[in-house]
Amino acid sequence: MNSASHQTNRRPPLGGGLRSSWVWILFAVPAVFLSAFLLLYPFLDSARISLLDWTGTGQGTFVGLENYYDLVRDPIARLALRNTLVYSIGMTMGTVGIGGAIALAIDRRIPGASTFKFLVFLPVLLPIVFTSLVWAFFLDGNFGGINDILGWIHPSLSRPWLGDPATVNLVIILVSVLQFAGFPMVILVAALRDIPRDIHEAATIDGVSPLQRVRHISIPSIRDVIATITLIQFMFGFRVFDQVFVMTRGGPGRFSEVAATFVWREAFVNRRFGYATAQAIVTSLVIAVLSMAYLTIIRPRRLERSG
Repeated sequence: MNSASHQTNRRPPLGGGLRSSWVWILFAVPAVFLSAFLLLYPFLDSARISLLDWTGTGQGTFVGLENYYDLVRDPIARLALRNTLVYSIGMTMGTVGIGGAIALAIDRRIPGASTFKFLVFLPVLLPIVFTSLVWAFFLDGNFGGINDILGWIHPSLSRPWLGDPATVNLVIILVSVLQFAGFPMVILVAALRDIPRDIHEAATIDGVSPLQRVRHISIPSIRDVIATITLIQFMFGFRVFDQVFVMTRGGPGRFSEVAATFVWREAFVNRRFGYATAQAIVTSLVIAVLSMAYLTIIRPRRLERSG
């Protein structure tokens, strides 16, 4: 009897779990409202502006989906979206590819790996405007150092790299790759260090070559990290603005125009805020679709493999 009564006295009071749930809800409500205010309200207000013919002052005139129809018919808007997509793909492939190759080399415990890793990651810490200005100076067609070096090798190699429509977008991608390759490198180095060393030692004893270990052990072990960092870099590429604005401002002509510089030009130069906001909404929707693709495709597969 005493044991039974003692166990009965240790039972939690009725409604304790319910009160605990209400405590969590009370803590979550401020965060939900803050997120709605900082994220949802600006998006909905931008969607409203995209339906207006608005110069930035006054009330504006409601035009419905006309701004979106104009985007479809505007060749510069299509060029800007295409350049943004090409930049995102090129920058992603370059940074993840180069960063991954450097990470694999560092994982081999080469001499001076820590110093080399720091030097590769250092450009990531520098302001984008600063690095873009430096590269714009060196790539100048008249007095840039790059042309001086190439002209010394052979005169035909010199050209206005940022003034030639055939090379301007490639140069901007290359500059971004050189600056941001250190970010995937650091992430992939950390992922490679999590692979148990016993696996590599066993493969070495079995006579597996270093190239085969990379192909069959290292890369498969970090494929989820590679997929995640690839998506992050691709989404980051869609937000490109600083490099293009500082180095070319969308030129020559508008051959290097991207979505962000197109929005800036239409809003603050041509004062077509509704039209510019429509382009920003389209770009945001593309980024949202990519995020949902990760959450619904890549992440569930990763959880299934880990389970």
